[in-house]
Amino acid sequence: MNNTFNFKRFGKYLGYDLKSVWKEQRIFLLTYALIPVIMYVTVMFFALVGHGFSFNASDFSGASPGLASRVSVFTIVSLIFLMFFPSRTYGFVTDKAKGSAWIQMPASRLEKFTSMMLTCLVIIPAAFFCAYLLSDAVICLIDKSCGSSILSEWNSHDLAGIDVSDDSISFAGNGFWFLAGSIMQVVSIFLLGALIFKKNKVAKTILALFALSLVLSAFLGIFFSTINVDVMSERLSAWASEQSGNIKFWVSLWSSIEFAIVVIGLGVWSWFRVKNIQH
Repeated sequence: MNNTFNFKRFGKYLGYDLKSVWKEQRIFLLTYALIPVIMYVTVMFFALVGHGFSFNASDFSGASPGLASRVSVFTIVSLIFLMFFPSRTYGFVTDKAKGSAWIQMPASRLEKFTSMMLTCLVIIPAAFFCAYLLSDAVICLIDKSCGSSILSEWNSHDLAGIDVSDDSISFAGNGFWFLAGSIMQVVSIFLLGALIFKKNKVAKTILALFALSLVLSAFLGIFFSTINVDVMSERLSAWASEQSGNIKFWVSLWSSIEFAIVVIGLGVWSWFRVKNIQH
């Protein structure tokens, strides 16, 4: 049964897996998802303290957290969440006692791995972002002085969009895919770290990324030292001019290819780690 896949058994295991994740990590998940509420209450509390606990509504004009500050917090909180939840959710696999119990559960490793990938790459991130953006929208609905919610502003202006200089060509109208791909990349990296390292999983993963970036920088330095940078720049500029009407297509294509290579590559590595793990 080690590498077999039975859909009925997988469905039961996935349900059990999600219930276990919720039971073990619900406080962690809810805390991060409700950060907009926590942030709003904290800001308003200090505003209240600053005005001597005055309840005059005019005293609080401009006190509510605006869109820019909420977007900044959303970005930071999301990154921290995506880095930490894989190790909190499946880091136990490398533990001798809990990992052995997980291995002996009546499901194949392929089914367990598929459940792990679905849970980490799709279900938990989707639940987190939906809950976070909903919390932010509720705050903006209650207090109009907060301005637009992140979700409504995203829908109207596409916060994930990227503008290209003078032509203002937005190529992340594929913004949702761009965001989803970035999320899956981050989760895949830290999930692999959770499966490889036994302790200090997040810190060691970050150190490994730092070391890898140094190696890649060294190789790129060697590469650029062997080519004529001016000639290469001229050719790239000429190509960009020729393809000016298709910039959106090419950027979307190459970003999609890069996302797929990274996520699939890390997923394969994670599979072999799960497949061969022993206690």
